[in-house]
Amino acid sequence: MREQEQVLVARLLIAQGEEGKVHQALDILAISRAEAQSQARLRSEVEVLLLMARAYERLRRRQEAKEVLKEALTLAQTAGYQRLFLDEGAEMAALLKGIVSEVRAPLQVAFLRTLLRGFTTAHPSTPPTAGDDVLAPLSPQERRVLTLLVAGRTNPEIASELVVSLNTVKTQVKSIYRKLDIGSRHEASEVARRLGLL
Repeated sequence: MREQEQVLVARLLIAQGEEGKVHQALDILAISRAEAQSQARLRSEVEVLLLMARAYERLRRRQEAKEVLKEALTLAQTAGYQRLFLDEGAEMAALLKGIVSEVRAPLQVAFLRTLLRGFTTAHPSTPPTAGDDVLAPLSPQERRVLTLLVAGRTNPEIASELVVSLNTVKTQVKSIYRKLDIGSRHEASEVARRLGLL
């Protein structure tokens, strides 16, 4: 209850936009974040980080806004907290578009794209942001292997279907993992799902 009140007060201070009030909001949010971290309340921490990003943006401290937003994105991606971003509206969409070129990890890129599509659906006049194509480094053959991989096929089944040796498939799977910065079939499935390949 106290945390909700603190967050609400911070929101009001940020909305008022006066520099002193925005600084006051940041002080409140720093305390809220420390409490959320100490109690391992991930959702609360993400919400606080999003408000901090908005506050930094109001103060024209854009680099700090970007850093806090990237941190929120990292935490939210693991738990799939999309609604927290979408509820912040057009201002959050603009902030997220500002970090598209700075996000590199494939799972985070996919999550960011999902969020931006969510804003586009809510506001159809906003053109979608393509960003860097996470699959660009993959060869056509690696894309075929990835598709079969996330479909649950074993390496021998992939080799048989693509009429290549088992060693070739193993080499291509390793290459896919390296290029997408992933380490398992589960992560490959997650990237493919988030990118709409499944």
